[in-house]
Amino acid sequence: MRLGELLLIGATLSALGCSQKDAAKCQEALDGTRKSLAAGDQALIGQWRNRAYTYCADQASLTTLDKQIVDQQASAAAAKQAEALSKAQNDGLLKAFTGWVGDNRNAPDHASASPTCDGDTADASGAKVAATEPKSKERFCTATRTAGTSTLTARYWEADKTSELFMITPRGPVSCDDLGPNKVLKSWDIPATNGQSVKRTRCELSSGALSGLNAVVSAANNAPVYIFSPAYLSHDPAVKKIAGE
Repeated sequence: MRLGELLLIGATLSALGCSQKDAAKCQEALDGTRKSLAAGDQALIGQWRNRAYTYCADQASLTTLDKQIVDQQASAAAAKQAEALSKAQNDGLLKAFTGWVGDNRNAPDHASASPTCDGDTADASGAKVAATEPKSKERFCTATRTAGTSTLTARYWEADKTSELFMITPRGPVSCDDLGPNKVLKSWDIPATNGQSVKRTRCELSSGALSGLNAVVSAANNAPVYIFSPAYLSHDPAVKKIAGE
C-alpha cells in the first residue's frame, strides 16, 4: 500500500475518532428535551437541546426538535395570556358583585326592580300578581340582576331583611382576599367532581360596606361565592351546612 493511501486512511480514522456524534447520547438528549418540554422546565429544555446538537448527526431530528420547542413555547404563551384574561374577567366580575352587595346590604329588596317572594303567583305573561289575602312575611324573597353573562342573586328573609345572602358563580376560583380585607374563620376540604378535593373557606369581611358580613368561597372553577349576614343561617339549613356549621 502506498504511503499516500496510508496517510489518507489515518486522517480519516483520526477524524472519526474526534467526532462527538453519538447515537445513544443523541437519543438521551432528544428524550431529555421532550421530557423537559412536558414539564415546562425552560432551563433544562435549553441544556438538553444544546446536548442534542452536540451528539446528534441527523439534522432532520434536530429540526423536528426545534419545531416542538417553538410550538410548546407558543402554546405556553397562549395559555398564560388566556389565564391572565380569565383572571382579569374574574376580578372585574367580583368587583361588580361586591359593589352591588355593598349598595344593597341595607335594603336587599331594592337589589332588583321586582323581587319575588315564596308564595307569589304570576299571570300568563309572568308578571307578579298581588295576593288577595295578606301573606306572612316569614318567607324568603329573591332579587336578581345580570352582570354580563353572570347572574347576581340576593336572597333575604322578608320579615327581617338583615337576614340576607348574596351569591354569584364566577368561572374561576376565588379566595377571601379577592373580596377584600378579612379574617379567616374556618377552612376545610370538600369533595370535587374529579374525585379529589378542594379547599373551602369561610371568612368575616372587615372593610367598608361589607364589614361584618361573612363569605364562603371555594378554590375551584364555577364554584358559587356566598356573602351573607350571620343571621341568615338560622333561616337556611342548606347554606348553614355550606358555611361549615
